[in-house]
Amino acid sequence: ADTMPQVTVPTLLVHPTADTEIRVWQAKEIVDAAGADDVTYLEMKGAPHYLEGHRPEALEAVAQWIEARFP
Repeated sequence: ADTMPQVTVPTLLVHPTADTEIRVWQAKEIVDAAGADDVTYLEMKGAPHYLEGHRPEALEAVAQWIEARFP
């Protein structure tokens, strides 16, 4: 969250909600601190820190997000 105000490019934060290192409130704090006008927050319900078992879904979401901004 400390350095996010300097990030001014379109930003996507994918947060796995079962992450034991970064809590939902911390992820939302990071998003709220972003300096970009275009900021997207996506929760991957039940996904662990490294997205095991949820990677195809996460990759699809990232690909769609990129495609929408950079056709």
